Amino acid sequence: MVIVLAKSSTAGSISQLITVFLIFILVLFITVYTTKFLADYQKGQYVNRNLEVIETMRVANNKYLQIVRTADKYIVIGVGKDEISMLTEISEEDLIKMSTDKSGAKDTFASIFAKAGKSLNKDNNKSNNNE
Repeated sequence: MVIVLAKSSTAGSISQLITVFLIFILVLFITVYTTKFLADYQKGQYVNRNLEVIETMRVANNKYLQIVRTADKYIVIGVGKDEISMLTEISEEDLIKMSTDKSGAKDTFASIFAKAGKSLNKDNNKSNNNE
């Protein structure tokens, strides 16, 4: 009779271990999906229509220069560890625009690579024709 009790307690321990493991996996999945949902929700909440960082350049450790579009003005700001300073206002004509395709999206690596390949082919053709 003692042997039967020992076997049932071992089976009970294994079933408890499996149950705890399954609950852990369930909680893990719930946490992952809740985090993704909250991230998407917060991303939708903080859409800025009047502010946009156009370009950022690191000057030193924890110091940056940024070009920021505020409504219809472009300003250059200096961002430090504890402060932000407006340096100057620049006109839209002074900005060097990033190249965009017809849809308004920035160039992808594939399109840049294709343009580079075309220019290399043109250079090779010119050098072959000159020979």
